[in-house]
Amino acid sequence: MDRLLRALATRSLKRGLAGEPIWLAVAVGVWLVRRARRAGPEVIWEGRVAPGQRLVVTTTDPASPGRSAQG
Repeated sequence: MDRLLRALATRSLKRGLAGEPIWLAVAVGVWLVRRARRAGPEVIWEGRVAPGQRLVVTTTDPASPGRSAQG
């Protein structure tokens, strides 16, 4: 999806700068969509868990008092 949006943005920007204002508007719209798609949460960890391994996910509320991250 990102590759398609990038190609559309590039081609529409070139046509827009060549004198076709509607394509310039399309390029701006595609840029806004791409920017909004990247604004999601960041990936903390990405990997594979092999058979026999265990992955434990723990979440905490940053506003609540409790144990520090260093234990």
